[in-house]
Formats: sequence, C-alpha cells, structure tokens
Amino acid sequence: MIGTDKNGMIKKVLILCVSCCLFASQALAAKVTQQWDLDEYEKNAAMPKSEFFNRSIKRLSQLPGFNCRFDQLIAFADGGGKHYSGSVAVLKPKRFRWQYQQPYEQLYLGDGDMIWHYEPDLMQAERLNNIEAVDSSVMGLLDGSITATEIKMFKREYDSELDIQRFQVRLKDSPEVWLGFSKYGDLVYIERQDTLGNSNQMRLSECSYIAPPKNLFSFTPPKGVDVLDMRQSK
Repeated sequence: MIGTDKNGMIKKVLILCVSCCLFASQALAAKVTQQWDLDEYEKNAAMPKSEFFNRSIKRLSQLPGFNCRFDQLIAFADGGGKHYSGSVAVLKPKRFRWQYQQPYEQLYLGDGDMIWHYEPDLMQAERLNNIEAVDSSVMGLLDGSITATEIKMFKREYDSELDIQRFQVRLKDSPEVWLGFSKYGDLVYIERQDTLGNSNQMRLSECSYIAPPKNLFSFTPPKGVDVLDMRQSK
C-alpha cells in the first residue's frame, strides 16, 4: 500500500482500508470505553436497535458525496505496522478518488465505469474492471448502496477518548467491522481485524459534505506513462 512488491501491497492495503477506515494512534490502546452487549433479540433483528445509528446511516446514504482527509494505520499481529495518509472523495453513484500521499503517491480512481490505478514513481497506470476489483462492503456503505436494513449490529460502545459512538456491525455478508460516529452523526472511524489478528484502522477528518465536482473523478494518463489493461472479460 518499489516494484512489484509495493504494487501488491498497495492493492491489499486499499482493499483493507476501504473496508476498515481510520488511523488510530498508539494512545488508542489506553482509551476508555463503556460497552453494551446486545441481547439476543437485538442481535437477531434486521434493523439495528439504535436511533442514533439509524439516523447516522440515513444521513450518510442521503449525502450526494463528500471529501475527507484520512490517516490509516495497519497494525500487524507481530507488532509491526504501517502508516498511510491522504484524501478520499466520493461522488454517488460509484465514483471515488482514493489518493495516497504518504509515504508515497498512489491513486485509485473510479470514474463510474472502471477503476484507474496510477503509480507516478513507476510511471505506470492500470485499468481495472469495475469497482468490485478494489471495493468492499464499506465502500458500498459510503456509496449509499448499503442501507440500515442490510446491517446487523453486534455491539455498541462509547469511546470517551475519541468522543465517538462505536458500533460493531456486519454489512451484508462481510466480516464484522467497527464503525465510529461523531456526536453529529458523521462517520469518522472504521476498524477491522482479519483472521490473523492484523488490524486496519482509519480516521477521517476535515470532511466536506458538499458533492465534489464530477471532473475530479476523471483520469488521463500523463505522457510517457505505461498503461496496462487488467480488465477481465465478462
């Protein structure tokens, strides 16, 4: 997320990060939370039993688009980690721009028809089939295609350090993920762990909820850039 190794890593990191957004510093390990386990009725209910959560999801689904800064931490079970930062923009339907700025530049751009993956330092751009190629259930949530009725909640808690409400949920058939909302109902935190115990956490900040201009989601490879067509025939 220098050569083929870096290319593979950025793809894996993007898939993780779109499905688990929000950087959390080491201080997060000391955060104080108040947690409520849901009863069996709530766990089996189709609609999560939280008016705040449902209002927040509804607000998110009604946004035409947004633009945020992100900080992301990949924390490996063996104690290592990687930190990334940049910006993410979404324009419904199916347009997104995921721009990595640190530690090196990478761009994933969905123009509504296909996805571009551009690496300036390699002078290489790839065409990908569709949004599913790098998408996840969380991108579906950001895009508004997943609603509260398709979300199953398992736990909810208050994080006093970040001053957010956190909800452990399943989006459609995806693995569980934590979603965190500010007191205003803005999605500002997403976290997921994989089966090996690696954690992917991201924090969104400096968000604008005015729809970004459509021309932000178009890409023309610069002169001299190698273009690879990685799309698969349907």
